[in-house]
Amino acid sequence: MNDANLIIEDAVPSPDMHSAAPLQTSSPHPSTSPPTHPSSLGTPIASTPEPEPDSQSLQSAFDSLSLAGPGEGGMFRSLAVIFRSAQEQEGSVNLTSGGADFVWAALQRADTSRQRLQDTSALRAAKDVLEQMLWNQSHLLVEAAKILADSSRDAAWRDPLGDAGIVNFFLSVIASGTASDQLMIHALRLVGNTCGDNGELSHFKAAEVDKCSQMCMTDANRQRVISDNNLRFIVKQLENPRLLSIVIPVLYNVCSDFEPAQRLALSDGVYLRLIEILENGLLASTPTLSYLCRLLDFFEDSLNADDSSENAVEVLFRAASSPDLDVDDRVSLVDAAIAHLKLEDYQRHMVAFDLVDLPLSLLVQWYLPPRASSSRQISSAEVLTPSIRDAGEEEQLSLMRSNIIQILSDVSAMPEFAARYASMELPLVETLLGWLAGPHTQLQLCSCIMLGNLARSDSTCRVMISKFSVQESLLDILKISSDTQVLHSVLGFLRNLGLLPVNKRILGKAGTIEIVSRFINIEAIPQLAHAAVSLVRQVINGSMNNISDLLSSLSLDEESPAHSKTYLSLMLSLFDKSDDVAVKVEVSRVIAAVLRCLHSSQALANPRLRDQLLHRLFSLHLNLCQPLSMMVTQPRWPIIRSEGWFAMALASRTAEGSISIDTALQQVEVFGALDATIHGDSTLIAAPSSDPVAITSNAAESPESIESKPSVEDEAEMRAKDRENAMVLVNELLKNREHDQLAHATAIVHRPRTTKYLAHPVHAGSVRRMPVLARKPPMEDFSPPRPTSPPRNDRVVHGLPDTRITYDEMAGMDRNG
Repeated sequence: MNDANLIIEDAVPSPDMHSAAPLQTSSPHPSTSPPTHPSSLGTPIASTPEPEPDSQSLQSAFDSLSLAGPGEGGMFRSLAVIFRSAQEQEGSVNLTSGGADFVWAALQRADTSRQRLQDTSALRAAKDVLEQMLWNQSHLLVEAAKILADSSRDAAWRDPLGDAGIVNFFLSVIASGTASDQLMIHALRLVGNTCGDNGELSHFKAAEVDKCSQMCMTDANRQRVISDNNLRFIVKQLENPRLLSIVIPVLYNVCSDFEPAQRLALSDGVYLRLIEILENGLLASTPTLSYLCRLLDFFEDSLNADDSSENAVEVLFRAASSPDLDVDDRVSLVDAAIAHLKLEDYQRHMVAFDLVDLPLSLLVQWYLPPRASSSRQISSAEVLTPSIRDAGEEEQLSLMRSNIIQILSDVSAMPEFAARYASMELPLVETLLGWLAGPHTQLQLCSCIMLGNLARSDSTCRVMISKFSVQESLLDILKISSDTQVLHSVLGFLRNLGLLPVNKRILGKAGTIEIVSRFINIEAIPQLAHAAVSLVRQVINGSMNNISDLLSSLSLDEESPAHSKTYLSLMLSLFDKSDDVAVKVEVSRVIAAVLRCLHSSQALANPRLRDQLLHRLFSLHLNLCQPLSMMVTQPRWPIIRSEGWFAMALASRTAEGSISIDTALQQVEVFGALDATIHGDSTLIAAPSSDPVAITSNAAESPESIESKPSVEDEAEMRAKDRENAMVLVNELLKNREHDQLAHATAIVHRPRTTKYLAHPVHAGSVRRMPVLARKPPMEDFSPPRPTSPPRNDRVVHGLPDTRITYDEMAGMDRNG
């Protein structure tokens, strides 16, 4: 259904009707005319005082006009017949009074005058008679209102009816609250129809509302509706189920593209009433439901928790699950539910009352046959086939599914969600685990995001792998999927699982490093490459066996060029070719993690393996220290710089590592940074480039997240630790100075002021970890073990703290990827 303004037709409710049942129309369709654009906002127009009429009897004129019959001689002549009947049969109208001449003359002239639309005197005269009929409670007022409401279907009459005060008259009828349902229907029809401007009418068969129009809105009449808050009396009519099929289209016409009316209706409680109507099913399977859905669209961006009911999300999702809805209505209901779920109060309510399965059932519904109930239980092994739809509908549904997944990522990132489903024993978790093994991309995406957000505690991560072997499904997806969003969410999910030490070797044995290597190349999307490198860093962190896998040959054939290449070689190649700063930083941190593990107590317990790995590390990767050089020379992130000095100090403790480090010191920028760090001369540290490489805003992790300037005390302590690690670096280089290449270390030492540092004994134990800064997230490199239950919204920032990922922002991926 198009968002057109309605022509509201005549409808008479059944006397015993208790709900909005279809009503029979009794008026012909009006002719059509071209559509126009919305007019500017009008202002209330007061009625013009009538001139004093001549005094004469109108009886004979009424006799002659009555022969034409109502409707055959024009609107005014039909009114004249009704006015005469009101005078003769009821005495509710006095047409022989002093003003009768003018009334009749205006009515007689109006239907024959070419200027009848510009001459509103007849309408003003008719309004005065209508006021008499209302005052005297004439039963014929319903007939007069019907004639005027029928005429309001013609767009040409809408402005004159407003200028003459007819609209205000019927607004007062609605506000009185005492009108019969029949009179209220025609009053509402006239008000609703006059809120549309000249335009081409396109017929829309909809029971009691059976014509709609592609037309503009008359802001002048809508301004009359909201003046003195008359709109609240229309909203109040939503309490009468017999009038719903009229009131909702009227509100649609009044509010369409008119923000003042939308704001006022929202404050008058219209949203609460609409939710109640949906909850009670008063419009189920009726065409009027489409206009209720359009009304919900108007308030989507301005909705507050106080404007709706506590159970609104449940009501909206259940209504959207009806198999009889068309696509537009379903999308509107889902969008309304999502608008609620952007508010945390509704997110908490959804988790507390186990309502998360409602949007999940909607995701499943699009893979079921048409008209099938979404409440049907779906087996995790069941192969679902998307029902056939046209391209336009499928585009709408695809966007809606993405919106549902996005809001579910917000809900699953809440601590209440983790607390509710941490046991992994509830049916919801079983459903999500089943989707991982299924063939449907969007279901896999939703499952990865929600389970990935759930995998933020040690106990949950342990159960996911030890009991459910979730890594098998995730790695299978990485092997075959080509969907960017799914791949990114899987990599993040695995990274969360890999934070638990006991899981690292399980992931390593499953072939994680080899499987993700296909994303570690320059052709890969930067976000995927970064996520893959970050996962590898987490898997190798503290694991000698996984580092052995990282340094293993790409080919077992000794004659193959790939035999001398390792998976770390792929990362170093990516570092050289990539322009993405986040990727470069993450590759650098992988090298730092390798050096840290190979100089740990775990490595010292297995010296043979340690020596083999150190030899392969330095002999097969001649450009190893280039990433470390970038870490210590970049001026943007102090923590990254500190980690770089720490890694360099570790590398210099072996002869092969010292050669590699001394080669790096041949670069002016690196040598200057080392000199400045030792002597406290910050001016020698490389300045930012005039054209810095921008960090992709969509990256999953970026050093920008820790870009806030540290306090003076933190910065001073950080510089002291950097100086100490730099001195360890120099000391280790001097121990290996028998190599001719180590002249740069000697140059540093013999610079003035260096002796005061050498006066203190420097040993391996001086390589200290960075302190945990008060305003920085913890790093696993320089801090105590991370808490087992991280607070909500602890996200993996670009390359630094190892808190588990949440997917509040769909991991930053392009939704069209």
